[in-house]
Amino acid sequence: MAKQYYLSNNGTHLGPYTREAVLNKIETQEQQWTDYVYDENVGEWVMLLEHPEFSMKLSKKNFDSVHKAYEKAALPAVYRDKEWFILKEGNNYGPFSQLELIQMLQEKTLFEYDYVWQSKMPAWQRVVDVEEFSSQKIREMKESNDAAVSEIFFRRRHARAAYGASLIVHNNKSVFRGQAFEISAGGAGVMIDNPNLQPGQSLFLHFQPGDGVPPFNAVCQIVSKQFVREAAATAEPVKYGVRFTTLSQSVRDSIKSFTTKAA
Repeated sequence: MAKQYYLSNNGTHLGPYTREAVLNKIETQEQQWTDYVYDENVGEWVMLLEHPEFSMKLSKKNFDSVHKAYEKAALPAVYRDKEWFILKEGNNYGPFSQLELIQMLQEKTLFEYDYVWQSKMPAWQRVVDVEEFSSQKIREMKESNDAAVSEIFFRRRHARAAYGASLIVHNNKSVFRGQAFEISAGGAGVMIDNPNLQPGQSLFLHFQPGDGVPPFNAVCQIVSKQFVREAAATAEPVKYGVRFTTLSQSVRDSIKSFTTKAA
């Protein structure tokens, strides 16, 4: 019997599907590369982009055939033009369309400090330095009247909710205090009394009991940073967005239950 897969989208579990069926859902935009698939071998949900049985379909050698297929598809140009590749931890993935990369930026699975490339560029560049992903370009797309384009700015993989809980933060060197103000099954918004932490950095967070979620521990990666009242020059905390990289399934389920009720 062929191996079966379950998919996760906005907290809903779908399936089972065969590998071919999952790939077809990705090609038709029914599922995104940033959605999750359940792998029974590891007993965990894994992002499709990072799952070896699916990411192998993203190699450069497939660029021409995928690109030609999308040229013929009745989709907006930002979907058809799959010409972008991502470099993550020494591995390259793609091709993706410009819109797919912007969606990954929105969902915090691609970051401004990651590298991207397409054939018109002489070398890999950080996302923040590429004109197509500038704040002006993204704003223009966000204000587009095209429903297929504007939809990505409203689509979230995980429901979010306001959440208050005290934090103890450790960065393998020092311990800091913090406060959570938002949470989802994929990450949290937190304020930490340290303005020197940087996107991409890993942290260990201990969440004390909060609004309906028991205390828990999580390994996180910083994905965004926002100063509050010129925090670099004052004692004010800094707002950080963090993505959970290690979190028990029971805690993830508790957070999903909390955010669903709060919605």
